[in-house]
Amino acid sequence: MTHQTQEIMLGNVAIARGLVEGGVEVMTAYPGTPSSEILPGVLTFREREALPIYIEWSVNEKVALDVALGAALAGKWSAVAMKQVGFNVALDAAIHAKEVPIRGALVIISADDPGPHSSQTEQDTRQIAIIEGFAVLDPSSPREAKEMAAYALTLSHKFGVPVILRPVNRVSHARQNVPLGPIEKNVEEGPKECASLSFEQRMALLAREVTQTPPFMEISLDRPPQTRLGILASGMAYRVALDILNKLGLEAQIPAMKLGMTTPFPEKAVQDFISQFEKILILEESDMGIEWLLEASESILGRRSGHVPSEGELNTDRVFQVMAPILKETGFIDEIPEPPTDLLDLISQMHLPPRPPNLCPGCVHRAAFYAIRKTFPDGVYTGDIGCYTLGTMLGAVDTVLDMGASVNIGSGFASTYSQDKADVPVLATIGDSTFYHSGIHSLMDAVLNDRRFVLVLLDNSITAMTGMQPTPESGRSLTGEGTAVSIPELLTGCGVKWVKEVDPYRVPEMEALLREAHNFARDPQGGIAVLWVKRPCIIYAKSQGMLETYFPRVKVTEHCVGCKVCLNTFGCPALVWNEAKQQVEINPAICIGCGTCAYVCPQNKSGSGLFSIHEDFLLNQVLL
Repeated sequence: MTHQTQEIMLGNVAIARGLVEGGVEVMTAYPGTPSSEILPGVLTFREREALPIYIEWSVNEKVALDVALGAALAGKWSAVAMKQVGFNVALDAAIHAKEVPIRGALVIISADDPGPHSSQTEQDTRQIAIIEGFAVLDPSSPREAKEMAAYALTLSHKFGVPVILRPVNRVSHARQNVPLGPIEKNVEEGPKECASLSFEQRMALLAREVTQTPPFMEISLDRPPQTRLGILASGMAYRVALDILNKLGLEAQIPAMKLGMTTPFPEKAVQDFISQFEKILILEESDMGIEWLLEASESILGRRSGHVPSEGELNTDRVFQVMAPILKETGFIDEIPEPPTDLLDLISQMHLPPRPPNLCPGCVHRAAFYAIRKTFPDGVYTGDIGCYTLGTMLGAVDTVLDMGASVNIGSGFASTYSQDKADVPVLATIGDSTFYHSGIHSLMDAVLNDRRFVLVLLDNSITAMTGMQPTPESGRSLTGEGTAVSIPELLTGCGVKWVKEVDPYRVPEMEALLREAHNFARDPQGGIAVLWVKRPCIIYAKSQGMLETYFPRVKVTEHCVGCKVCLNTFGCPALVWNEAKQQVEINPAICIGCGTCAYVCPQNKSGSGLFSIHEDFLLNQVLL
């Protein structure tokens, strides 16, 4: 088909385009911000170009890498995408995968999240690459990320090794006009001489090629006009540094060098550059990579010297704060200019009401957490990764570690209280997608070791937080129909004896079942109890046209006494305080009419306050 010359693309879509142009044949992934749009991007181009690419959302990152590796060993050009903390899950497989010569190609995309914006922690994939000897490419823009993705496939195929592509959040989610190129036809099999070599030998051959003429290396000025200061950078930090130099009118005075490939480290090219200057400022995120590979020196200004922050994203404001004192000290500016007005400062001047992270209006998880906290106010609540991590805002999540840890940490608490003969309720919460990801084996361990606690499985029928990807329960793959994997059958198969289902909007019923589950866990003849809390995500339900048939409308009557219990204990964004009336009101623009707040209102016990028009839905709690 005829293509446009260029398209404006999200960075992740540009990566997808690069993989397609590079000849990818198998693409797997597990969704996680900032990587989630890569796999759908490949699907889009597959359909547009009518290409025979196999695509899969895998149940976790290790599975995704293993599937892609199997295809690569069989001769396919493969890629796998995940976020940086997801790479931890796949790391065992990745480390061992490098030892076997690859016939096809294998590109591992690990999207880093400096800040972090959407992760438990920030970490730098380049450090894993340095320790384990992987080749890693570090794009500085969507356009470069596209070129690197195609190059990574070719490099992996040529030398029979996995290659890591490591975009950061600002590359993955930036937009840029990206040139479209032809779809390359793959070579059938990698060079036969690499098949008999060890990983170290294959990497030595790769290093010889990429360090002699470093790919994606860029120097902003051909000849340095001065020797006082140079900048050595990688990734988005390089673009930010150039932008600041341009705004200060120093772009023709201070050379900047960008490394597009950190490992294998192009030591000669780097030393040739830095030896020209008295001082070198190193800008990279989210940790030391280039600086780690250079010998410590007083001439190097970076994290070791304290000039660059040891944590957080290197956005424009922070890089300006780093560069300005150095530019003054080295004589490029007389005074430190006023920094750009920080966005947070501008927002603070608007006197907006605080809006902490919150679940959506009518979110099914809010009702579940309210029931948990109300039923067991003195319980210990172990949480997990997903939308429902925001149960912290409702006081119903005490611990969050990693995918599936709520079950394991709950087991630890339950074991401790049993050992100490302390009667403390332990309630673990986990989402359906996270349960499929890594909760199943945790649950088996809890059953095997007779851990006594309540597991609340929050099933909203979708992988909501990362973009509405289907779960195995749906029986839908990314490209069509698959085979549904039943949660109740998995629970029974894991040996759980007490499993009951409840609609979280039926708060009194859920409270009763929570007490029943806790009693079963305490019974000498009992065991771990699983309450399966099931109702579709509000956003997903709305997209499927289900809301109008599900929910009545709710309003606040004149009997509201302004106690604010609903605001303080439930926190639905649709509930707002009217200062003039000294009453709670409902914002009809965002309320979805679920009626759950009626259970929260203490006035409903006397037949006033909040009410709904649907008798069966709210049982007998409200005045009709």
